[in-house]
Amino acid sequence: MAPRTLRKALGLVVGLTVLLACTGAANAAGPGGGAVRADGKRVAPAAAQAQRDHGNDNASVVGVPYCANINVSADCWTWINTTRGTPCPTGHFCLYTNVLAAEGGKVFSLFHCRRGGSDWALRAWNGTGLYDNSNTGGAHALIKGSAHNVLVNVPPGTDGVYDFRPAYFVQAC
Repeated sequence: MAPRTLRKALGLVVGLTVLLACTGAANAAGPGGGAVRADGKRVAPAAAQAQRDHGNDNASVVGVPYCANINVSADCWTWINTTRGTPCPTGHFCLYTNVLAAEGGKVFSLFHCRRGGSDWALRAWNGTGLYDNSNTGGAHALIKGSAHNVLVNVPPGTDGVYDFRPAYFVQAC
């Protein structure tokens, strides 16, 4: 009888271990099983399962320097916080090299509409990322193609996932 009791106890321990492991994995993504986007917004579990695209790993915006904190009245980029995302500051137009915060990558925060008199030039944007227009006062941002043709007109307060392959330029406001 002792071996039977031992087997039952062992089975119960294994069952509880599996249950706890599954519950922990679901909660690791966040409440409700969702994930955190690069801009800090939560997404549904289905959106979190999107295939990861690393085509923007070497992406840049010409003339935009690194800064530790993008909450400044300047154009700069920083690393995406992989736990809680990096929200786009008010008054800025932001480009994220990845969709999910867990993927890491960069966020480019554009405070000025253009670089001098020219559109911001994108380099090596070869995959899917995010845009977030946190401009105030009704300023639209424009994502443009190689001939400066408008690909996406982004109203203020709008964000979205975008395949940046056809994008060459940005007008931030």
